[in-house]
Amino acid sequence: MTMIEDNIRHLPRLRIGEAMKLFDMTARAIRYYEERGLIDARRDRMNSRYYDQTARRRLDWIRQLRGAGLGLRDIQDVIEADENDGSGNAVAMARLQARRAAVEEDLAGIDAAVARLSAPRPGAARPLLRKS
Repeated sequence: MTMIEDNIRHLPRLRIGEAMKLFDMTARAIRYYEERGLIDARRDRMNSRYYDQTARRRLDWIRQLRGAGLGLRDIQDVIEADENDGSGNAVAMARLQARRAAVEEDLAGIDAAVARLSAPRPGAARPLLRKS
């Protein structure tokens, strides 16, 4: 359980403004996640959105995993695994490890390009890139 989840469990209803502050998201982002089916907003008598414990848990997953660079398809898979058999953490870890490997591969490519461009070139007065 995350720190936010521990702090929001007792809240009976969370309106969109409160969700924005708690999860550091814009109203548009929250509505987008609702449109995509990642969260469900309930409606009160005044037709105002509010979020129950399930939606709050999903928003917490979204906040954490988007912050780590995962896409919505991966996040949907994590949420489904969490709700189906409680394996959300395992699925999230697998996706995050795959993301880390991809980022490390990208960084290796960047490092190689920087090394090539920083090396003296025959007939060139100076390297293409200056070292900072």
